[in-house]
Amino acid sequence: MTPDPALDAETPPPADDPSARAPGAPARRVVLCARGLRKSFRMGPHRVEVLKGADLDVSEGEVLAILGSSGSGKSTFLHVLGLLDRADEGTIQFEGRDRASLSSGERAAIRGAAIGFVFQFYHLLPELTALENVLLPTMILRRGGAWRAERAAARARAAAALERVGLAARAGHRPSQLSGGERQRVAIARALQNRPRVLLCDEPTGNLDGRTAADVARLLWDLNAVEGQTLVVVTHDPAIAARAHRVVHLVDGRIVEAPAADASVVAAREPDPGTGATPVTTP
Repeated sequence: MTPDPALDAETPPPADDPSARAPGAPARRVVLCARGLRKSFRMGPHRVEVLKGADLDVSEGEVLAILGSSGSGKSTFLHVLGLLDRADEGTIQFEGRDRASLSSGERAAIRGAAIGFVFQFYHLLPELTALENVLLPTMILRRGGAWRAERAAARARAAAALERVGLAARAGHRPSQLSGGERQRVAIARALQNRPRVLLCDEPTGNLDGRTAADVARLLWDLNAVEGQTLVVVTHDPAIAARAHRVVHLVDGRIVEAPAADASVVAAREPDPGTGATPVTTP
């Protein structure tokens, strides 16, 4: 699998999305753009439409929360957005280039090099240690001689990622020896291993108790506040969404911007005690 050379080339910045920044803030380029996404599934004799022309822009460095009721298609939308699944119709531009029509191998190369995923149920390989699980994305992306040449640097990067999420002392433990919160932090470190441009999180706190969920959310927001990591977080939890820079809803298969009342809640929130960061608000 050969990484897409376009990801390493200088790409002209797409038009900025004014709704994704606060008044007076500098323009930020749109790194991920979806237009007219449609997706349906066949259930017996019936075809169920999940996405019905969904549009979304994600700006560099923002935290975007996607809210929606159970079964509304949030996970499907995130999978299509992250090139894990294909839409029936519509376009996806990533780093200014159309990606929706690429081959499976080309899509996989982009995912490996530039898009990180954090899932609700961790998806760690049980026979591997925490460090080995974090190494997997680089092992897949850099095969054969490329992996042998990069192995030492990749291991150092994986160890640093585990230290970043507070698990340096658990690097040699297998998933069965870790708590739920620790497994999710390993999954976050794995998602960061190849330095993604965008981190897509599908209910990252949905399988955790309240205190652990707060710790994981604080870690994700700290990645944005300190390192500028672009985050797209699918959640059903309004408390998590209220910490985002911008909130959208998936309603009847389409993306709807949060009403003004939602924005005012975000604007009134105190700085986060864990990071000291206050979210940028949308007017």
